[in-house]
Amino acid sequence: MKFWENDTIAAISTPIGESGIGIVRISGPKALEIAQEVFRDKNLNKTKIKNFFSHTVHYGFVIDPECGDKIDEVILVLMKKPQTYTREDIVEFNCHGGILSLRKVLETVINCGARMAEPGEFTKRAFLNGRIDLSQAEAVIDLIQAKTERSLSSSLAQLGGSLKKKIADLRHRLIRVSAEIEAPMDFPDQDIKEISPKKVEENINYILKEINFLIETLNYGKILKEGINALIVGKANVGKSSLFNTLLRENRAIVTHLPGTTRDTIEELINIKGIAFKIIDTAGLKNPENIIEKISIKKMMKHLKETKLILAMFDASVPLSLEDKEVIKKINKEKNENKKVIVIENKIDLSEKIDREKLLSLLDVKDSIKMSLKEKIGIEELEEKLARAAIEGLVIPENGVVINNVRQANQLNRAKQALEHVLLGLKGKITYDFLTIDLKDALDSLGEITGDSINDEIVNDIFSRFCIGK
Repeated sequence: MKFWENDTIAAISTPIGESGIGIVRISGPKALEIAQEVFRDKNLNKTKIKNFFSHTVHYGFVIDPECGDKIDEVILVLMKKPQTYTREDIVEFNCHGGILSLRKVLETVINCGARMAEPGEFTKRAFLNGRIDLSQAEAVIDLIQAKTERSLSSSLAQLGGSLKKKIADLRHRLIRVSAEIEAPMDFPDQDIKEISPKKVEENINYILKEINFLIETLNYGKILKEGINALIVGKANVGKSSLFNTLLRENRAIVTHLPGTTRDTIEELINIKGIAFKIIDTAGLKNPENIIEKISIKKMMKHLKETKLILAMFDASVPLSLEDKEVIKKINKEKNENKKVIVIENKIDLSEKIDREKLLSLLDVKDSIKMSLKEKIGIEELEEKLARAAIEGLVIPENGVVINNVRQANQLNRAKQALEHVLLGLKGKITYDFLTIDLKDALDSLGEITGDSINDEIVNDIFSRFCIGK
Protein backbone atom coordinates (compact mmCIF):
# COMPACT_ATOMS: atom_id res chain seq x y z
CA MET A 1 0.00 0.00 0.00
CA LYS A 2 1.29 3.45 -0.89
CA PHE A 3 0.50 6.59 1.03
CA TRP A 4 0.39 10.09 -0.41
CA GLU A 5 0.42 12.64 2.41
CA ASN A 6 -1.24 15.41 0.36
CA ASP A 7 -3.97 13.25 -1.17
CA THR A 8 -7.60 13.53 -0.18
CA ILE A 9 -9.23 10.11 -0.02
CA ALA A 10 -12.84 8.95 -0.21
CA ALA A 11 -14.75 5.70 0.17
CA ILE A 12 -18.12 4.23 1.04
CA SER A 13 -17.81 3.47 4.76
CA THR A 14 -20.91 1.35 5.21
CA PRO A 15 -21.69 -2.12 3.82
CA ILE A 16 -22.87 -2.07 0.22
CA GLY A 17 -26.53 -2.99 -0.15
CA GLU A 18 -30.05 -1.74 0.41
CA SER A 19 -30.30 0.00 3.79
CA GLY A 20 -31.67 3.06 5.52
CA ILE A 21 -28.41 5.01 5.40
CA GLY A 22 -25.10 4.74 3.57
CA ILE A 23 -22.06 6.91 4.28
CA VAL A 24 -19.48 8.34 1.91
CA ARG A 25 -16.43 9.52 3.86
CA ILE A 26 -13.84 12.07 2.68
CA SER A 27 -10.57 12.80 4.51
CA GLY A 28 -7.62 15.01 3.64
CA PRO A 29 -6.51 18.57 2.91
CA LYS A 30 -9.13 19.11 0.17
CA ALA A 31 -12.07 17.48 1.99
CA LEU A 32 -13.82 20.80 2.72
CA GLU A 33 -13.11 22.16 -0.75
CA ILE A 34 -14.53 19.06 -2.45
CA ALA A 35 -17.58 19.02 -0.17
CA GLN A 36 -18.25 22.67 -0.98
CA GLU A 37 -18.11 21.84 -4.68
CA VAL A 38 -20.73 19.07 -4.52
CA PHE A 39 -23.00 20.11 -1.61
CA ARG A 40 -26.01 22.43 -1.80
CA ASP A 41 -28.32 23.51 1.03
CA LYS A 42 -32.08 22.82 1.16
CA ASN A 43 -32.69 25.68 -1.28
CA LEU A 44 -29.96 24.35 -3.62
CA ASN A 45 -27.70 27.28 -2.79
CA LYS A 46 -23.92 26.87 -2.66
CA THR A 47 -22.59 27.13 0.90
CA LYS A 48 -19.25 28.13 2.41
CA ILE A 49 -18.51 24.89 4.22
CA LYS A 50 -15.13 26.19 5.37
CA ASN A 51 -16.99 28.73 7.53
CA PHE A 52 -19.16 26.08 9.24
CA PHE A 53 -18.36 25.16 12.83
CA SER A 54 -16.67 21.80 13.32
CA HIS A 55 -18.66 18.77 14.39
CA THR A 56 -21.93 20.06 12.96
CA VAL A 57 -24.56 18.52 10.67
CA HIS A 58 -26.23 20.15 7.69
CA TYR A 59 -29.20 19.12 5.55
CA GLY A 60 -29.04 19.45 1.77
CA PHE A 61 -28.23 17.70 -1.49
CA VAL A 62 -25.23 16.29 -3.33
CA ILE A 63 -25.33 17.56 -6.89
CA ASP A 64 -23.36 17.02 -10.06
CA PRO A 65 -21.35 20.28 -10.25
CA GLU A 66 -21.12 20.06 -14.05
CA CYS A 67 -24.86 20.09 -14.73
CA GLY A 68 -26.43 20.90 -11.36
CA ASP A 69 -28.55 17.72 -11.23
CA LYS A 70 -29.42 16.31 -7.82
CA ILE A 71 -27.73 12.99 -6.99
CA ASP A 72 -29.08 12.39 -3.49
CA GLU A 73 -30.67 14.06 -0.49
CA VAL A 74 -28.08 13.95 2.31
CA ILE A 75 -27.01 14.99 5.77
CA LEU A 76 -23.49 16.44 5.71
CA VAL A 77 -21.38 15.84 8.82
CA LEU A 78 -18.40 18.20 9.12
CA MET A 79 -15.38 17.46 11.34
CA LYS A 80 -12.38 19.77 11.17
CA LYS A 81 -8.86 18.69 12.08
CA PRO A 82 -7.32 17.77 14.45
CA GLN A 83 -10.29 16.43 16.46
CA THR A 84 -11.18 13.74 13.92
CA TYR A 85 -10.62 10.03 13.33
CA THR A 86 -7.69 10.69 10.97
CA ARG A 87 -6.60 14.05 12.44
CA GLU A 88 -7.39 15.49 9.02
CA ASP A 89 -10.47 17.38 7.84
CA ILE A 90 -13.29 14.87 7.41
CA VAL A 91 -16.64 15.23 5.67
CA GLU A 92 -19.24 12.46 5.69
CA PHE A 93 -22.31 12.39 3.48
CA ASN A 94 -25.12 10.39 5.08
CA CYS A 95 -26.99 9.26 1.97
CA HIS A 96 -29.88 6.92 1.30
CA GLY A 97 -28.58 3.38 1.42
CA GLY A 98 -29.16 2.37 -2.19
CA ILE A 99 -26.18 0.97 -4.09
CA LEU A 100 -26.55 3.27 -7.10
CA SER A 101 -26.95 6.54 -5.17
CA LEU A 102 -23.93 5.80 -2.95
CA ARG A 103 -21.74 4.97 -5.91
CA LYS A 104 -22.83 8.10 -7.77
CA VAL A 105 -22.04 10.29 -4.74
CA LEU A 106 -18.61 8.65 -4.42
CA GLU A 107 -17.96 9.00 -8.15
CA THR A 108 -18.84 12.72 -7.99
CA VAL A 109 -16.50 13.26 -5.03
CA ILE A 110 -13.65 11.48 -6.85
CA ASN A 111 -14.28 13.53 -10.01
CA CYS A 112 -13.83 16.67 -7.91
CA GLY A 113 -10.32 15.73 -6.76
CA ALA A 114 -10.42 12.91 -4.21
CA ARG A 115 -9.03 9.46 -4.89
CA MET A 116 -10.40 6.10 -3.86
CA ALA A 117 -9.14 5.10 -0.41
CA GLU A 118 -7.20 1.87 -0.13
CA PRO A 119 -8.13 -0.81 2.45
CA GLY A 120 -7.61 0.55 5.97
CA GLU A 121 -6.28 3.89 4.78
CA PHE A 122 -8.45 6.03 7.08
CA THR A 123 -7.16 4.10 10.10
CA LYS A 124 -3.63 4.13 8.66
CA ARG A 125 -3.77 7.92 8.55
CA ALA A 126 -4.93 7.93 12.17
CA PHE A 127 -1.80 5.90 12.99
CA LEU A 128 0.61 7.94 10.85
CA ASN A 129 -0.80 11.19 12.23
CA GLY A 130 -0.26 9.98 15.80
CA ARG A 131 -3.85 9.63 17.00
CA ILE A 132 -3.47 5.90 17.66
CA ASP A 133 -0.58 3.46 17.84
CA LEU A 134 -0.28 0.17 15.97
CA SER A 135 -1.76 -1.95 18.77
CA GLN A 136 -4.82 0.33 18.80
CA ALA A 137 -5.11 0.07 15.01
CA GLU A 138 -5.15 -3.74 15.31
CA ALA A 139 -7.82 -3.38 17.99
CA VAL A 140 -10.05 -1.64 15.43
CA ILE A 141 -10.10 -4.85 13.34
CA ASP A 142 -10.76 -6.94 16.46
CA LEU A 143 -13.60 -4.61 17.49
CA ILE A 144 -15.26 -4.96 14.08
CA GLN A 145 -14.88 -8.76 14.18
CA ALA A 146 -15.83 -9.21 17.87
CA LYS A 147 -18.24 -12.13 18.32
CA THR A 148 -18.96 -11.91 22.06
CA GLU A 149 -19.15 -9.44 24.95
CA ARG A 150 -15.76 -10.55 26.26
CA SER A 151 -14.02 -10.09 22.92
CA LEU A 152 -15.74 -6.71 22.51
CA SER A 153 -14.60 -5.61 25.98
CA SER A 154 -11.03 -6.76 25.31
CA SER A 155 -10.93 -4.94 21.96
CA LEU A 156 -12.28 -1.74 23.51
CA ALA A 157 -9.64 -1.90 26.26
CA GLN A 158 -6.86 -2.24 23.68
CA LEU A 159 -8.39 0.51 21.53
CA GLY A 160 -8.42 2.67 24.66
CA GLY A 161 -4.67 2.17 24.98
CA SER A 162 -4.31 -0.58 27.61
CA LEU A 163 -1.54 -2.40 25.73
CA LYS A 164 -0.04 0.87 24.49
CA LYS A 165 0.38 2.11 28.08
CA LYS A 166 1.90 -1.17 29.26
CA ILE A 167 4.45 -1.28 26.41
CA ALA A 168 5.24 2.43 26.91
CA ASP A 169 6.01 1.74 30.58
CA LEU A 170 8.33 -1.17 29.73
CA ARG A 171 10.10 0.84 27.02
CA HIS A 172 10.52 3.78 29.40
CA ARG A 173 12.22 1.51 31.94
CA LEU A 174 14.50 0.08 29.24
CA ILE A 175 15.41 3.54 27.96
CA ARG A 176 16.24 4.65 31.50
CA VAL A 177 18.50 1.62 32.08
CA SER A 178 20.19 2.14 28.70
CA ALA A 179 20.74 5.82 29.44
CA GLU A 180 22.34 5.06 32.81
CA ILE A 181 24.63 2.50 31.15
CA GLU A 182 25.61 4.72 28.22
CA ALA A 183 25.97 8.07 29.99
CA PRO A 184 29.36 7.31 31.67
CA MET A 185 30.67 5.92 28.35
CA ASP A 186 29.44 8.88 26.28
CA PHE A 187 30.60 11.53 28.75
CA PRO A 188 33.74 10.15 30.46
CA ASP A 189 34.86 13.63 31.53
CA GLN A 190 31.62 14.34 33.43
CA ASP A 191 32.35 11.94 36.31
CA ILE A 192 28.92 10.26 36.00
CA LYS A 193 28.50 7.34 38.37
CA GLU A 194 28.13 3.99 36.59
CA ILE A 195 24.96 2.00 37.29
CA SER A 196 25.64 -1.18 39.24
CA PRO A 197 25.15 -4.61 37.59
CA LYS A 198 22.74 -5.48 40.41
CA LYS A 199 20.50 -2.54 39.58
CA VAL A 200 20.58 -3.42 35.87
CA GLU A 201 19.65 -7.01 36.73
CA GLU A 202 16.75 -5.89 38.96
CA ASN A 203 15.30 -3.73 36.19
CA ILE A 204 15.71 -6.43 33.53
CA ASN A 205 14.09 -9.06 35.76
CA TYR A 206 11.11 -6.78 36.38
CA ILE A 207 10.66 -6.15 32.65
CA LEU A 208 11.03 -9.88 31.87
CA LYS A 209 8.38 -10.72 34.45
CA GLU A 210 5.93 -8.31 32.80
CA ILE A 211 6.78 -9.59 29.31
CA ASN A 212 6.30 -13.22 30.36
CA PHE A 213 2.89 -12.38 31.82
CA LEU A 214 1.83 -10.70 28.57
CA ILE A 215 3.00 -13.70 26.53
CA GLU A 216 0.98 -16.02 28.76
CA THR A 217 -2.22 -14.09 27.96
CA LEU A 218 -1.95 -15.04 24.26
CA ASN A 219 -4.00 -18.25 24.52
CA TYR A 220 -6.78 -16.42 26.36
CA GLY A 221 -6.62 -13.59 23.82
CA LYS A 222 -6.88 -16.04 20.91
CA ILE A 223 -9.96 -17.68 22.45
CA LEU A 224 -11.58 -14.26 22.89
CA LYS A 225 -10.76 -13.36 19.31
CA GLU A 226 -11.26 -16.65 17.47
CA GLY A 227 -13.44 -18.70 19.82
CA ILE A 228 -13.05 -22.43 20.46
CA ASN A 229 -14.40 -25.53 18.72
CA ALA A 230 -16.57 -28.00 20.64
CA LEU A 231 -17.34 -31.38 19.03
CA ILE A 232 -20.41 -33.45 19.91
CA VAL A 233 -19.74 -37.19 19.52
CA GLY A 234 -21.69 -40.31 20.37
CA LYS A 235 -23.47 -43.27 18.87
CA ALA A 236 -26.45 -42.81 16.56
CA ASN A 237 -29.72 -41.53 18.08
CA VAL A 238 -28.15 -40.53 21.40
CA GLY A 239 -29.41 -36.93 21.10
CA LYS A 240 -26.46 -35.12 19.50
CA SER A 241 -28.55 -33.09 17.06
CA SER A 242 -31.10 -32.29 19.77
CA LEU A 243 -28.27 -30.95 21.94
CA PHE A 244 -26.92 -28.99 18.97
CA ASN A 245 -30.34 -27.38 18.41
CA THR A 246 -30.81 -26.70 22.12
CA LEU A 247 -27.49 -24.87 22.42
CA LEU A 248 -28.33 -22.85 19.28
CA ARG A 249 -31.87 -22.09 20.48
CA GLU A 250 -33.14 -23.05 17.01
CA ASN A 251 -33.88 -26.15 14.93
CA ARG A 252 -30.74 -26.10 12.80
CA ALA A 253 -30.21 -29.88 12.59
CA ILE A 254 -32.89 -32.39 11.58
CA VAL A 255 -34.05 -34.51 14.51
CA THR A 256 -36.01 -37.80 14.20
CA HIS A 257 -36.39 -41.00 16.19
CA LEU A 258 -34.52 -42.83 13.43
CA PRO A 259 -30.82 -43.60 14.04
CA GLY A 260 -28.39 -42.08 11.54
CA THR A 261 -30.46 -39.00 10.61
CA THR A 262 -27.36 -36.80 10.64
CA ARG A 263 -25.13 -37.78 7.72
CA ASP A 264 -22.73 -34.82 7.67
CA THR A 265 -21.08 -32.48 10.14
CA ILE A 266 -22.98 -29.26 10.89
CA GLU A 267 -21.23 -26.25 12.42
CA GLU A 268 -22.62 -23.09 14.03
CA LEU A 269 -21.10 -20.28 16.09
CA ILE A 270 -22.76 -19.49 19.41
CA ASN A 271 -22.05 -17.25 22.38
CA ILE A 272 -21.86 -18.98 25.76
CA LYS A 273 -20.97 -16.85 28.81
CA GLY A 274 -19.16 -14.31 26.63
CA ILE A 275 -17.05 -16.90 24.78
CA ALA A 276 -17.52 -17.84 21.12
CA PHE A 277 -17.95 -21.58 20.57
CA LYS A 278 -18.16 -23.29 17.21
CA ILE A 279 -20.42 -26.23 18.01
CA ILE A 280 -19.93 -29.17 15.63
CA ASP A 281 -22.64 -31.83 15.30
CA THR A 282 -21.41 -35.10 13.81
CA ALA A 283 -22.84 -38.29 12.37
CA GLY A 284 -23.44 -41.05 14.90
CA LEU A 285 -20.62 -43.53 15.23
CA LYS A 286 -21.61 -46.96 13.87
CA ASN A 287 -20.58 -49.50 11.25
CA PRO A 288 -21.01 -47.63 7.96
CA GLU A 289 -23.53 -49.16 5.57
CA ASN A 290 -22.73 -47.05 2.51
CA ILE A 291 -20.21 -44.63 1.03
CA ILE A 292 -22.00 -41.57 2.48
CA GLU A 293 -21.78 -42.94 6.02
CA LYS A 294 -18.12 -43.84 5.48
CA ILE A 295 -17.33 -40.26 4.45
CA SER A 296 -19.34 -38.86 7.39
CA ILE A 297 -17.49 -40.99 9.94
CA LYS A 298 -14.15 -40.14 8.34
CA LYS A 299 -14.96 -36.42 8.74
CA MET A 300 -16.02 -37.01 12.34
CA MET A 301 -12.69 -38.71 13.09
CA LYS A 302 -10.81 -35.78 11.56
CA HIS A 303 -12.69 -33.36 13.82
CA LEU A 304 -12.07 -35.63 16.81
CA LYS A 305 -8.34 -35.49 16.15
CA GLU A 306 -8.24 -31.70 15.75
CA THR A 307 -10.79 -30.44 18.30
CA LYS A 308 -9.66 -29.71 21.85
CA LEU A 309 -13.08 -29.76 23.50
CA ILE A 310 -15.15 -32.95 23.18
CA LEU A 311 -18.76 -33.39 24.29
CA ALA A 312 -19.03 -37.18 24.67
CA MET A 313 -22.72 -38.10 24.73
CA PHE A 314 -24.26 -41.33 26.04
CA ASP A 315 -27.78 -42.69 26.53
CA ALA A 316 -28.34 -42.98 30.29
CA SER A 317 -31.52 -45.02 29.84
CA VAL A 318 -29.67 -48.12 28.59
CA PRO A 319 -26.47 -49.96 29.59
CA LEU A 320 -23.24 -49.14 27.76
CA SER A 321 -23.38 -50.73 24.31
CA LEU A 322 -20.65 -51.94 21.98
CA GLU A 323 -21.16 -48.74 19.98
CA ASP A 324 -20.67 -46.67 23.15
CA LYS A 325 -17.46 -48.53 23.88
CA GLU A 326 -16.28 -47.87 20.31
CA VAL A 327 -16.94 -44.14 20.86
CA ILE A 328 -14.91 -44.29 24.09
CA LYS A 329 -12.10 -46.14 22.33
CA LYS A 330 -11.87 -43.54 19.57
CA ILE A 331 -11.95 -40.63 22.06
CA ASN A 332 -9.19 -42.21 24.17
CA LYS A 333 -7.10 -42.79 21.06
CA GLU A 334 -7.07 -39.04 20.34
CA LYS A 335 -6.84 -37.82 23.95
CA ASN A 336 -3.88 -35.75 25.08
CA GLU A 337 -3.11 -33.22 27.79
CA ASN A 338 -4.59 -30.40 25.68
CA LYS A 339 -7.86 -32.17 24.90
CA LYS A 340 -10.75 -31.83 27.36
CA VAL A 341 -13.69 -34.24 27.50
CA ILE A 342 -17.10 -33.37 28.96
CA VAL A 343 -19.25 -36.47 29.51
CA ILE A 344 -23.01 -36.10 29.04
CA GLU A 345 -25.55 -38.72 30.17
CA ASN A 346 -28.70 -37.90 28.21
CA LYS A 347 -32.30 -39.23 28.59
CA ILE A 348 -32.26 -39.41 32.39
CA ASP A 349 -36.02 -38.70 32.23
CA LEU A 350 -36.54 -42.26 30.96
CA SER A 351 -34.35 -44.19 33.40
CA GLU A 352 -30.72 -44.48 34.49
CA LYS A 353 -29.43 -47.91 33.54
CA ILE A 354 -25.97 -46.81 32.43
CA ASP A 355 -23.02 -47.87 34.60
CA ARG A 356 -21.82 -44.37 35.48
CA GLU A 357 -18.70 -45.39 37.40
CA LYS A 358 -17.54 -47.63 34.57
CA LEU A 359 -18.20 -44.87 32.00
CA LEU A 360 -16.16 -42.31 33.95
CA SER A 361 -13.40 -44.85 34.54
CA LEU A 362 -13.15 -45.78 30.86
CA LEU A 363 -12.83 -42.12 29.86
CA ASP A 364 -10.66 -41.23 32.87
CA VAL A 365 -12.83 -38.25 33.88
CA LYS A 366 -14.08 -37.27 37.33
CA ASP A 367 -17.73 -36.49 36.67
CA SER A 368 -20.47 -36.20 34.10
CA ILE A 369 -23.53 -34.07 33.40
CA LYS A 370 -26.89 -35.76 33.88
CA MET A 371 -29.13 -34.40 31.17
CA SER A 372 -32.63 -34.62 29.78
CA LEU A 373 -32.98 -32.56 26.63
CA LYS A 374 -36.69 -33.34 26.63
CA GLU A 375 -37.15 -31.90 30.13
CA LYS A 376 -34.47 -29.18 29.69
CA ILE A 377 -32.36 -30.60 32.54
CA GLY A 378 -28.59 -30.07 32.61
CA ILE A 379 -28.35 -27.41 29.88
CA GLU A 380 -27.26 -24.59 32.17
CA GLU A 381 -24.75 -26.89 33.88
CA LEU A 382 -23.28 -27.80 30.48
CA GLU A 383 -22.95 -24.15 29.45
CA GLU A 384 -21.17 -23.34 32.73
CA LYS A 385 -18.84 -26.29 32.22
CA LEU A 386 -18.12 -25.31 28.61
CA ALA A 387 -17.18 -21.77 29.65
CA ARG A 388 -14.92 -23.04 32.44
CA ALA A 389 -13.28 -25.63 30.19
CA ALA A 390 -12.53 -23.02 27.52
CA ILE A 391 -10.46 -20.81 29.82
CA GLU A 392 -9.24 -23.39 32.37
CA GLY A 393 -5.52 -23.01 33.02
CA LEU A 394 -5.27 -19.80 31.01
CA VAL A 395 -3.82 -16.54 32.30
CA ILE A 396 -6.66 -14.01 32.56
CA PRO A 397 -5.36 -10.52 33.34
CA GLU A 398 -7.26 -8.35 35.81
CA ASN A 399 -6.14 -5.12 34.14
CA GLY A 400 -7.56 -6.01 30.71
CA VAL A 401 -4.19 -6.07 28.93
CA VAL A 402 -4.35 -9.06 26.59
CA ILE A 403 -2.13 -10.18 23.72
CA ASN A 404 -4.39 -11.57 21.01
CA ASN A 405 -2.29 -11.88 17.89
CA VAL A 406 0.85 -13.73 16.91
CA ARG A 407 2.65 -10.62 15.63
CA GLN A 408 2.54 -9.01 19.06
CA ALA A 409 3.56 -12.27 20.77
CA ASN A 410 6.51 -12.71 18.40
CA GLN A 411 7.84 -9.25 19.23
CA LEU A 412 7.48 -9.94 22.96
CA ASN A 413 9.42 -13.18 22.54
CA ARG A 414 12.15 -11.34 20.64
CA ALA A 415 12.38 -8.75 23.41
CA LYS A 416 12.46 -11.54 26.00
CA GLN A 417 15.31 -13.31 24.20
CA ALA A 418 17.34 -10.10 23.97
CA LEU A 419 16.88 -9.34 27.67
CA GLU A 420 17.84 -12.90 28.64
CA HIS A 421 21.07 -12.30 26.69
CA VAL A 422 21.64 -9.19 28.82
CA LEU A 423 21.30 -11.26 32.02
CA LEU A 424 23.73 -13.85 30.67
CA GLY A 425 26.12 -11.04 29.81
CA LEU A 426 25.92 -9.66 33.33
CA LYS A 427 26.72 -13.09 34.78
CA GLY A 428 29.65 -13.42 32.37
CA LYS A 429 30.80 -9.92 33.32
CA ILE A 430 30.66 -8.73 29.72
CA THR A 431 31.33 -5.00 29.41
CA TYR A 432 28.35 -2.65 29.27
CA ASP A 433 29.02 -1.48 25.71
CA PHE A 434 28.20 -4.99 24.42
CA LEU A 435 25.04 -5.21 26.55
CA THR A 436 23.63 -2.08 24.94
CA ILE A 437 23.25 -3.99 21.65
CA ASP A 438 20.78 -6.44 23.22
CA LEU A 439 19.04 -3.64 25.11
CA LYS A 440 18.44 -1.83 21.83
CA ASP A 441 17.12 -5.03 20.22
CA ALA A 442 14.64 -5.42 23.09
CA LEU A 443 13.62 -1.78 22.82
CA ASP A 444 13.05 -2.08 19.06
CA SER A 445 11.04 -5.30 19.47
CA LEU A 446 8.71 -3.67 21.98
CA GLY A 447 8.49 -0.64 19.70
CA GLU A 448 7.26 -2.82 16.85
CA ILE A 449 4.17 -3.71 18.89
CA THR A 450 3.10 -0.07 19.11
CA GLY A 451 4.67 1.10 15.86
CA ASP A 452 7.35 3.25 17.48
CA SER A 453 9.98 1.31 15.56
CA ILE A 454 8.66 -0.57 12.56
CA ASN A 455 9.18 -0.81 8.82
CA ASP A 456 6.68 0.20 6.12
CA GLU A 457 6.23 -3.38 4.90
CA ILE A 458 4.76 -4.53 8.22
CA VAL A 459 2.57 -1.43 8.51
CA ASN A 460 1.23 -1.98 4.99
CA ASP A 461 0.52 -5.65 5.71
CA ILE A 462 -1.48 -4.81 8.84
CA PHE A 463 -3.66 -2.17 7.20
CA SER A 464 -4.24 -4.24 4.06
CA ARG A 465 -6.40 -6.54 6.23
CA PHE A 466 -8.92 -3.75 6.79
CA CYS A 467 -11.99 -3.19 4.64
CA ILE A 468 -12.15 -0.19 2.33
CA GLY A 469 -13.77 2.76 4.12
CA LYS A 470 -12.25 2.08 7.55
